[in-house]
Amino acid sequence: MRAEWTKKLVRCLTSQVAVYVVSGLLVVSVLTGVVLYVSGSHDPDPAPASGSNVDWEEVDQDASYDAEGGVIDQDIYEGTVLPETEDAGQDYLDETLFIGDSNTYRYMMYGEDDETPFTSLQNTIGVVSMGVGSITSLKCEEFVGYSEPVTIPEAVKIMQPKRIIICFGTNNLSAAGKGTDNFIEQYAKGLAAIHKAYPYADIIVSAVPPLDKQRSNTALTMTQVDEFNQAIVAVCEEEGYKFLDSSEALKDEKTGWAKEDYTLSDGVHLSKEGVTAYMEYVRTHAYITEDTRPKPLKTIPKAKGTPPGLISQDPIAVRGEGNTVTVPVEFLASEGGYIEGVTSQAVAKGGTCSTVRAVANAGYAFSHWTIEPVGSAGGAGDTLTFTVPADADANGVVVKAHFVATATAAPATPAPTATPEVTATPETSPSPEITPTPDVTQQPTAPPTAEPTPAPTTAPTTAPTTAPTEVPTVAPPTNGNSSEGQGGGTDQPAG
Repeated sequence: MRAEWTKKLVRCLTSQVAVYVVSGLLVVSVLTGVVLYVSGSHDPDPAPASGSNVDWEEVDQDASYDAEGGVIDQDIYEGTVLPETEDAGQDYLDETLFIGDSNTYRYMMYGEDDETPFTSLQNTIGVVSMGVGSITSLKCEEFVGYSEPVTIPEAVKIMQPKRIIICFGTNNLSAAGKGTDNFIEQYAKGLAAIHKAYPYADIIVSAVPPLDKQRSNTALTMTQVDEFNQAIVAVCEEEGYKFLDSSEALKDEKTGWAKEDYTLSDGVHLSKEGVTAYMEYVRTHAYITEDTRPKPLKTIPKAKGTPPGLISQDPIAVRGEGNTVTVPVEFLASEGGYIEGVTSQAVAKGGTCSTVRAVANAGYAFSHWTIEPVGSAGGAGDTLTFTVPADADANGVVVKAHFVATATAAPATPAPTATPEVTATPETSPSPEITPTPDVTQQPTAPPTAEPTPAPTTAPTTAPTTAPTEVPTVAPPTNGNSSEGQGGGTDQPAG
């Protein structure tokens, strides 16, 4: 019996129909494998972070990176590394002068709310693509009333800050023929020049920001970033400066690389999330000392910032790709909505970004787009296909969608709250309703000095006639409205 079934099975499998079926199954299997391979699901390694359009492949040198080796030993540098403090607030940021490269410039592009950035031109010197070697020589800051830009030490003397937080180093990474020794020698020289120009300011040196493991320029390494920071904290210890170990806020504790979404698509420039985390760390590691600046301060001219196109070449750009070198483009949304599409893109100058859409939440409507630093939005609708300006630099571009609350959304919350309060007042406590009447008689006591004539005329006419007849219904609203009208007219303009 078993032999008979075996013969039938063999005849079935060798038939022409069976051959077609098996062949078809093989084709389907092969196609499925190809699709899975192309889509990347075959790769056990994590895919690039959501919102990024950068192709990335891990380099061999990253596998040997020692995250623990880059940690600053705060016991060794106790007194130099700033410890954790209470949150010093926005006032601490406002009275601090921030100096640095493109990441410092980005402090003026973000804020905890949509209207107020963390810093402004009046307390920020952020020079895109600048390295430490240019601190003493590059004329990079312009002021109203000055015929030409001045160097950073000269600008510090003019601005007379209470304290300085300086952060350079990213543009010195992977410098050909140079290393950590040359970097720290130039940095120390620049810091000394700043201190000499204005010795009354406290100098705080911030750690070089970490890189994202999925960076576009793999010649930049976290090993070198860590070496720079170890050298910086040693110089701070030797020269009496303070060291802000911001790596604690920006680094992933396990990997040592930048935390996810803390950089743009290039893996170098800090994103809004990264800058926000950095500023929170600055405020909670505050260094507040006695203000020893000579008083009164000299008149401080209005700062105009860095001349456009001051440094035309990006020191850390990926080389060997002609005009295809990209700049980071970040799409953000204000309160009331979000961005649909790829929010962090790397696009060549003059190139076109993939389309994004501004989606409003309930109770909000899309308003408009803004471009930082400059550029055309490419359209006024909520759907945007943005073209990167031809003069965009390494700092990239931030495109923000703005939303406004709709008219029907605003009164929805206060309306139910106000109703029970008004109802409860007349029903529960009628005597307090009558109390405003004597208050009104006392109020003319204050106005007589400003308006002696109108006050007595209005008070006797309205109060005696209306109050006896309709005290609970007419008099309180009339007096209340009259009182609020006067008070509101005084208070509202002040707010």
